[in-house]
Amino acid sequence: MTQTTKRALWKNSQFVRLWFGNLISALADSAFFVSLSWFIVDVTGSETVLGTTLICMSIPRLVFMLAGGVAADRISRKRIMVGSILARGMVLSGFGLLLMYDDDQLLPYSAYAMAALFGTVDAFFWPARNSILPFVVGRDQLAGANSLMEISQQLSMVCGPLVAAMLLYTVPYPPMFLIMAAAFFAGTLILFTLRLQPVQTAPSAEPDHQRASRPSYFRDVWEGIRFTFSIPILTIIFGTSLVLNMMFSGPVNMGLPLLVKHLGWDVSAYSSLSSALGVGTIAGGVITALCGGFRGRYKFLPLIVGLMGAGIAAVSFMHQLAFGLAMLFAVGMAMSMTNIPLITYIQTIVPDAKLGRVMSLLTLMSVGLGPVSYALCSVLLERRWAAPDTLLLIGGLSLGTVGLSLLLFRSFRQMEEHPLWSGRTAAETTDSPQPHQPGDGSRNEQTPAAL
Repeated sequence: MTQTTKRALWKNSQFVRLWFGNLISALADSAFFVSLSWFIVDVTGSETVLGTTLICMSIPRLVFMLAGGVAADRISRKRIMVGSILARGMVLSGFGLLLMYDDDQLLPYSAYAMAALFGTVDAFFWPARNSILPFVVGRDQLAGANSLMEISQQLSMVCGPLVAAMLLYTVPYPPMFLIMAAAFFAGTLILFTLRLQPVQTAPSAEPDHQRASRPSYFRDVWEGIRFTFSIPILTIIFGTSLVLNMMFSGPVNMGLPLLVKHLGWDVSAYSSLSSALGVGTIAGGVITALCGGFRGRYKFLPLIVGLMGAGIAAVSFMHQLAFGLAMLFAVGMAMSMTNIPLITYIQTIVPDAKLGRVMSLLTLMSVGLGPVSYALCSVLLERRWAAPDTLLLIGGLSLGTVGLSLLLFRSFRQMEEHPLWSGRTAAETTDSPQPHQPGDGSRNEQTPAAL
């Protein structure tokens, strides 16, 4: 990302609002996840309750994610983001008040209900968030904007656990959840002022009688799925994401807090490890930006995923906090160095009219086997068939192996030969690059059915 691009992005008031609004909501999200995991482990002491709570959060995301993608293509992405963040604040407010007046007597059922509601409204946020950038910045600024958005997301992974640790040390659980709800409300106010670039979508250009006969949500969902899997490289990326998530979600999200507990460490150690992961993602985002999104070097991405798996496996041997911090820092770097290039690639080759559905499908793939992973890990832990360190070891080795296998696919090795991707390189080398105007139909016309 050049200095000129960076200055242009920070002069774009709408991008700045999106960046700060996303940062605040992501900070609350990160603090909530760390606090909830420790709250369940500390109050109930049950691996099963922790796993079931995470399942209750994941299943609604799985069910409603594709509907969120259709909504992102039909409704204002800004309205969806604002509504989702506002609803999450209301859910946490209700949970905090319930704990305040019932003194944990309804646990774990209140936690299950809260997690299910939180996951439901969260399902609509990510397709809108991941597809909104082309409506805020020009096409030539997407790589830089994605890097900055990823950095804001990862800043939350650093600061969120620190905020959670501070709240866990200083306030009881009920007001802690109310404070995090207030942060969601603050993010809502910032994003409410966001103004997207005016676009002329296909439905608005149709006569009224044609708009009335618009395809159903199910038809739109099916069209998005069919389009995605008609492109081999998208099929490979999405399928790999589905498998990698299973290797990451259960082993890391359940194994890490339980391993910290088994080692006799306190919440400050857990928050430090979570923050190390976040610091690594920030460093990875900076490196990715300085390297131009690794454009022209995508063949190295499977190697980076392999290193990420090795880092997760190494955490299973953690007996000193410094070792765990170093390994999770490396894992975080690898996450950003793969996520940013691939998201930028997808945003470039997918038509605007289908971007919301495609990004919702990507998010679905990234959480799709999460409930299976949580359930499997819960059974293994509860029946003592595996310890937390074993989960981390197996998950890391499996993740690294699957990531390296991407090199076996010719479509992946040739992904940067896509006409829109390579054509964008040519445009950037001209004296007067033309920024992408979202919704102008140019990407719809030029996007081929397959690589």
